[in-house]
Amino acid sequence: MEATATVARWGNSEGIRIPREIREATGIHEGTTVSLETRDGAIIIRPATGAARRIGRYTLPDLDALFAGYQAPQATEDGFAAPAGREEL
Repeated sequence: MEATATVARWGNSEGIRIPREIREATGIHEGTTVSLETRDGAIIIRPATGAARRIGRYTLPDLDALFAGYQAPQATEDGFAAPAGREEL
């Protein structure tokens, strides 16, 4: 998919508006954090946190990306009482 945009003044910076078709195809919506990269004279814009889901007016992060690499705490004995039955950890 290809589109054109015009660079415009935005406060003390300059910016472009991303057409709806491009935003919908890439999962970029208002409030989405994006990463910017230059490669061979081109600007590459990607969602920084992976794909997001919109539910109504809310943008929710992709939970798989959010918890990637999460290490759950390991269960340990609390030391408050002796086993009373057939508990197993």
